[in-house]
Amino acid sequence: MKKIITALFFLTTATSLFAQSGRIRIYFAGFECYRETWDDILNTDGKGDEVFFTFNFILADRNGNVKRSYEKRTSVYGDATGPFSNRISAGTCVDLFNHNMGGIKGGDKYYCNDLISEYDVADGDVLTVIPVGWEHDPIADNSISFASTIKSAYTNIAQKLAPIAIGLNIATGNLAGLVIPMTALGISKIKAGGDQGELGRPGTRPIGMEKYGDFTPLAVPLKTSDLVNITRSNTGFGNGVIGTNYNEEAVNNLRDHGNYTILFKVEFTPDPVATPANTGNTQTGNTQTNNTKTTGGVKTINMPVGSSVAGTWTGTYGTGNNNGPNFYSFRLNADGTMQVVSNTGAVIANGTYIFSNNQLSGSYTYTSSGRFSFAATLQANGAFNGTWGSNSNTSGGGNWVMSKAAANAIGNIR
Repeated sequence: MKKIITALFFLTTATSLFAQSGRIRIYFAGFECYRETWDDILNTDGKGDEVFFTFNFILADRNGNVKRSYEKRTSVYGDATGPFSNRISAGTCVDLFNHNMGGIKGGDKYYCNDLISEYDVADGDVLTVIPVGWEHDPIADNSISFASTIKSAYTNIAQKLAPIAIGLNIATGNLAGLVIPMTALGISKIKAGGDQGELGRPGTRPIGMEKYGDFTPLAVPLKTSDLVNITRSNTGFGNGVIGTNYNEEAVNNLRDHGNYTILFKVEFTPDPVATPANTGNTQTGNTQTNNTKTTGGVKTINMPVGSSVAGTWTGTYGTGNNNGPNFYSFRLNADGTMQVVSNTGAVIANGTYIFSNNQLSGSYTYTSSGRFSFAATLQANGAFNGTWGSNSNTSGGGNWVMSKAAANAIGNIR
């Protein structure tokens, strides 16, 4: 146990990041079923698995003092036919006549983008997310007693996670390093399934339960200084999406066999941070021309908020991993408003943006319809390199590049 804690505490990289206040949003992004749980052979509660998910949120400061807490429970996913029409249809199970598709089995996947939590965070804050999947059985709901147990441990969890979270740095994009079993914190396993685990009685139970009912929840601490890197990291589920896997065979539960990965997405909008205006004068001791400064042979960009990026930026966007060849142009105004312009100079969308610490983010809505969001980093060569997505998603659609120099590009705007 001590080795686990020590390894987590000293998991750092050479990249130094600064904490940043802002607004964090957490979205339920879906789930993947690799193996369904043991179920009633007569399917009296519907074909295959029926599942729902709970998310416990603990917002604490850098010292582990709880500032806010919240629990979100999703709808039930699975067979939504006949008497189960109040569920969300998911899964590919069929009846004896190969009809009435619905009900979850191994190999099924369900993806969504449902906002489940939103907080203002200060420098140094840590938001801990505890996702749990539940096999639903209407006879007895053991999730209620589990929720009470978790809530009573909020302070203990936050205080034990605070020093570990401070030691974490995911600049390498290793989001899996954020997932921490509660037992690694010295917190006891929870008998979350009641008698269901030991005696096989019907009842709602957590997926990931051991043979005799013990259950270890997984915690994901998100500290403010890591949030920008988290939103740009992709481990196979999309930028900013974190997967937590509960595999019952891995904990020697050879009867129930459930194996699910729960997905949630992190979105972060930093607060604007004013930086000193650059006069463009040459200073003794280093060479400074316009907004580019060279110190000790290292070239950096010094561009203040608002007017520093005000003007027309032109480039290209693409889908997937591409950043071209379609024409793409922003007109960024000093007051934080912006327009998207066509290759003929016509305004086709309006929106707002924020520029801080060489990070650009914003969103816009087309005059015809359709809202898109974006994020980018200002490179040392003075160009923006970024991503775009639909609605409030700043990624997932593709990549883009822009500079204040005209780009030779053709194509249409989304």
